[in-house]
Amino acid sequence: MSKNQYKSAVTGILMLLAFSIGCTKIDTTTLGENLIPSVDNIHTFDTTYSIIAVNYDSTQCDTIQRADLQALGVISNDPLFGTTNANIYTEFKPEYFPYDFPAADANTIQIDSAVIVLQYSHSFGDTNSLQKVNVYQLSDSFNLSENFSNCQVLGYDSSVLLGQKAYYPWVLKDSVHAYNEEAANQLRIPISNSLIQKFIDDSAQIFRSDNDFKSYFKGFALVPDNSTGGQALNYFDFTTSRLSIYMRYMKSGVADTSVVNFALSNSSGLSNSIVHNYGSSEIANHLSQPASGDSLVFIQTSPGSYALLTIPALTGLSNRVINSAEIIVDQVYSPNSYNNIFTPPANLYVEVKDPFINNGEYIPIPCDFTASELQTGFQYMGGQMINTTNSSGQPIAEYHLNITRYVQSLVTKGKQDFTLKLSAPHYITNTATYSDWCGQGIGPFSTKRNTVADGRVELNGTNDTPTHIRLHVIYSTL
Repeated sequence: MSKNQYKSAVTGILMLLAFSIGCTKIDTTTLGENLIPSVDNIHTFDTTYSIIAVNYDSTQCDTIQRADLQALGVISNDPLFGTTNANIYTEFKPEYFPYDFPAADANTIQIDSAVIVLQYSHSFGDTNSLQKVNVYQLSDSFNLSENFSNCQVLGYDSSVLLGQKAYYPWVLKDSVHAYNEEAANQLRIPISNSLIQKFIDDSAQIFRSDNDFKSYFKGFALVPDNSTGGQALNYFDFTTSRLSIYMRYMKSGVADTSVVNFALSNSSGLSNSIVHNYGSSEIANHLSQPASGDSLVFIQTSPGSYALLTIPALTGLSNRVINSAEIIVDQVYSPNSYNNIFTPPANLYVEVKDPFINNGEYIPIPCDFTASELQTGFQYMGGQMINTTNSSGQPIAEYHLNITRYVQSLVTKGKQDFTLKLSAPHYITNTATYSDWCGQGIGPFSTKRNTVADGRVELNGTNDTPTHIRLHVIYSTL
């Protein structure tokens, strides 16, 4: 994330806090109690309402944030979600121009090696499956005034291979013994010496200015080799990644060696494309949007699939105090090994589209969402993955999403029950300022909820199992 983006995010959170402090206080007696009384079936009851859940393939894209982890790799066979390809496009260059290589006797600089060093974080998928990354030169240019998204596949020249590396993701955590360096958690990709030698030979022209450098070399495309296959997306921190050039030369007649590092400068471009192909996978059989709902729900961390939820029983609900209302969704257990390597999203999120607020865009759940959620990691609203077991003792994931005050507002304020959206977003972003149903002022904000494309899950949907997607409500009569 650039400094300007960081300042915008902080400003948005401060605006949201200011709005919340000045807004009308929520009366939890009439808009959902924080203390849940015991269910006695005389004054206080609990009940479960069915939810109609319908799957959708998302067309929404996320803006690339420089400070975020970038995904690289291929998932060639996920029986639930098909294939995924993740490419990274980047510029490694000097921090300043004009740039000079180390002082040396004329024409004595020679390249020992050049290596793209990617700082490894973790993987989503099978780390024991071999992968290969190929490196090409970009044919598309970066425009730093443009926000790149993970739906954009940039052009590159596949006819000239600049470098490649086959690797097992689990090995990336091993220690590396490089030139004057002891490190770990690195993917090191050898780059063509001839490319770098041209950088040096023509440095007086190439490194005169940033524009000259871009005209000569638009950047690297890091592309997984589909012929090799793979079953994982691997995540790298580009704020600490670099192109390292190891060289030897003569200086005043004496042999010397040096290493030059080009990293992401303030003028460097960075983008990350993530492309899904559901093909004949199981989710492809559940995208017809039946009015009665889908028996199974497929949630893939953004950019991926989501579900729209309707709860017919909430329409015309009689007057009562809603002490608790939470959406509960349970993972479908599968004995195959894929569920062990393709793990569920860390966080699910529910939002609503009110055509009268924020130009009809999705907004946080009215009355339940407050500024404190950004500070506590959505502790009140929930959505965090819970590791549990099903009735047969098999391990599954479960999610609880609190919409207590939203449901109460349907009762006491006569609000319409709109369709809810259930997803696993990379970022939750609100771009407008508005007042919600409870008079709370909501300002712009952006907050991270998941690592991009990291997680997928098959959930019980609108079916006849005890663990179908459901709304559990505890209420008291008046």
